[in-house]
Parts: sequence; structure tokens; C-alpha cells
Amino acid sequence: MTEISRAVAAETPQAPQPTLGHILYKTGIPLFIFSTVFSSVLGVSRLTVLPMLTAVEVGGETRDAAALEAEATALRSSLQDLEQERDADILPLGGTKYRTLADAKITAAAPIDIMHAIGDIASSVVPENPKAVILSRFVYAPGDHTITLSGDVRGVGPSSMTVLAQFTETLRTDPRISSVIAPSFTRLQDPKTGPHSPFILSLTLR
Repeated sequence: MTEISRAVAAETPQAPQPTLGHILYKTGIPLFIFSTVFSSVLGVSRLTVLPMLTAVEVGGETRDAAALEAEATALRSSLQDLEQERDADILPLGGTKYRTLADAKITAAAPIDIMHAIGDIASSVVPENPKAVILSRFVYAPGDHTITLSGDVRGVGPSSMTVLAQFTETLRTDPRISSVIAPSFTRLQDPKTGPHSPFILSLTLR
């Protein structure tokens, strides 16, 4: 029985063993089809589905990622130009508009300082009577860079106009004052204060 089985098995043809080339041939076609379909789906998704998912509304317009990136690049370029212009006008102070304004602010005296200086001048015109020149009004006009002074000279008897003239000339010598429009020199008589000279002076600052 055993010998018959061996004889039959020896006469039965053996199935050939699959080779590597045969395996690759069998699996290559399905892989190729899958790769082609998968690539096509990705391409269609990138062109149609992805823009719809990534699109946003900016300024009332719907824009995709590519448009947003292009606009961001343009904005960065514009911002860089504006920063360079700002740096040229502000940061380097030499020879710029900002430097001119800064110098003007530094050299220009504050109105409050001018007012104190004029008060000191008024007090020093008549050393023995510091209240001879009375300043009653001080008006500063920034646009014209002018100061209007109103006041009165009293307590010096008939010399009130002389004291007023001396006060006017002293103001003209002040380096912070460019010009002085002299007042009308008049002497009035008051029963209480005696002779006095009211005045209105217009000063132009440097």
C-alpha cells in the first residue's frame, strides 16, 4: 500500500513555486490602479475642496490661501517701506523735519518763562518802587508767536511816561523778544493814584 502511494505521488506533477517576478506582476497592477486613483482624488481635492475649506472672508471678499499669502506679502512690503520712511524722518535726528521741530522746541522759551521774565523787568525799572509798573493782562498768541501786555505805570508822579518808555526799551533788549510795538504814551490824572500812564504793548517772540 505504501509502495503504491509512493508511486502515485512520484507520477503526480508538482505545482511550480511562485517567483519574485510573478508576485510583483500579480500585485503591481492593483497598486498602480490604486496609486493613480489616489493621486487623482488628491489633485481634485486640492483644486476644488481644499480652497473651499481654507477660504476666508477679508474686507467683504472671500479669498483662498494663495490670495491671502500674496496679500500678506504685499502688506509686509508696504509696511517695510513705511518703516523706512518713518526711520528716515524720525529716528536719525540730523537734518530731518523732526530735528527742526525738536530744535525749535528747545530754543523757544515757554510763555510762562517769558511772563516771569517780563515781571522781573517791570519790577526792576524803578528799583526804589518795584510796583511802579503794574502788569494787569498777559495774552499769548501761539499762532503769531506774540504777547500782548496791558498794564499801568503809577506811583512815580509826573515821570510815568518816562518810566513807561524805559520799560519799553528794556523789553527791546531782551534776547527772547524779536520786536516791540510801543504803546501810546499818555499821562492821565486820577484823584486816588495821581498821575499814571496806562499802556498796551505788543511783543513778538523769537
